[in-house]
Amino acid sequence: MEHAQSLMKDKVALENEIRTLESDLKGMDATRETSLVDSEGFPRADIDVAAIREIRRSLICKQNDLKALMSQIEQSLISLHQGTHDRGVPEPKPATIRRPFARISKVEINSPASEAGLLAGDKIVAYGKVNASNHDKLRLLVEETTSNIDKPIDVEVERVVDGQPRAVELKLIPGRKWGGDGLLGCFILPL
Repeated sequence: MEHAQSLMKDKVALENEIRTLESDLKGMDATRETSLVDSEGFPRADIDVAAIREIRRSLICKQNDLKALMSQIEQSLISLHQGTHDRGVPEPKPATIRRPFARISKVEINSPASEAGLLAGDKIVAYGKVNASNHDKLRLLVEETTSNIDKPIDVEVERVVDGQPRAVELKLIPGRKWGGDGLLGCFILPL
């Protein structure tokens, strides 16, 4: 029961964030469908195209988080109504919605990233202690790497397999001995 209530509180908070973002769009005289280019195909000068794109991206992320949360709520309510909590089956712990904050764009052959199993297109969800809520524009990812040279870092990525996103856990050991540039041998871009 507590798990379902916790998920419902998360749902309300996420819906409020979505409403705020939609309000921000409306304040810019834009909607999710507003064209960002003029009739000649150039960016419109009368609106802040970059800000609108960022708000739209955030909206999409929040809506995906909401879909995942609704699925968790559904499962929690099903198990609650089936009476599993009365039969001594423990309730699942509240799951945190983990979202990616960076993307691997290229992986060098024989690099630490390649040896760990990272692939171009992987989205980083967790990198040691770094995640979407604390990466500070990837600055902390760099710190985590440099403070763990020749030591394993637990990395969780979201990888698309057969058209479905899957969580993949890897161990990455940053180092200079691989013969290429950098400690990882991959390019990481913010999302």
